[in-house]
Amino acid sequence: MARTLFILFVFFGLPGLLTAQSSLAYQLKKGDVFTVEQKAEQHIIQNLDETSHELTNRVTGVLQFNVVQESDTAYVLEFMFNDLIFKIESSLQGVLLDVHAAEPEAGDTQAEIFNSLLNIPVLMTLSKRGEILEVSGGDQLVSRVLEQSGIPEGFSRTVMKKSLEQQYGSKALAESYEQMTFFYPGQPVREGDQWSNQYDGKLEALNTWTLDSLNTGSAYISGKAKIVIKTDEPSNTMRLEGEQQTSVMTDMASGFMREMNVQTRAEGISTAAQMGDVQIPTVVNSNVTYRLIAQKNVQ
Repeated sequence: MARTLFILFVFFGLPGLLTAQSSLAYQLKKGDVFTVEQKAEQHIIQNLDETSHELTNRVTGVLQFNVVQESDTAYVLEFMFNDLIFKIESSLQGVLLDVHAAEPEAGDTQAEIFNSLLNIPVLMTLSKRGEILEVSGGDQLVSRVLEQSGIPEGFSRTVMKKSLEQQYGSKALAESYEQMTFFYPGQPVREGDQWSNQYDGKLEALNTWTLDSLNTGSAYISGKAKIVIKTDEPSNTMRLEGEQQTSVMTDMASGFMREMNVQTRAEGISTAAQMGDVQIPTVVNSNVTYRLIAQKNVQ
């Protein structure tokens, strides 16, 4: 009888063990260093008066995150670009930009300008859920690029400054890289549980996340989102709506992302300054991957 009771206890106890809740969050230590490779490919298709124009943007970046401060609720990371590679191709005009920032060729002004973005630290405050609470230093980064450009004060410099601020200013960096960090719930979860969060900025996303599976080394999380893409630059504006799908594999020990893939499709209307107020039907498809390529953890 005692043996029967023991077996029943084991079988009744197993479901509780298999569905135990886990607290998913960042567990970083001062001195930890994470190096991430980012690859992005974006296709923009614009149709006007039976003419189709396709732009293909490819960006490869090597990003480094150094943990410089930790507390019970948040971390301060020193973030910098170690390398940036840009290539923009037009179906009508050919290659518009082809730059390797870490290896600028002599006389390549564009490459020299982007080279000034490299290895300049920006401070990023990250909550344990992954929300980027603050970024400081992005505005100084923009100023450095402007100085490197050699463009004198005037309209062209003002236009360039606004464009850079929308890409590399403190606010822009916080909004851009929160996609890579902010996917954890604020409470313990078990496999199959869902939670939600929201991104703001040029890409607004209402995300629903699911803990797909969990083991002692990794957590596997997927996300679906309704998105709105908004840009308002001197040369063009864009407002698109669509969907985004994300898959993440994270390290259970640190909480840091190991691999991540983000696929986006959106469509709507864009305008170009040189075409006045003409509304151009536009479709954007993009695929972004992040991969942890090196790490140093403090024991």
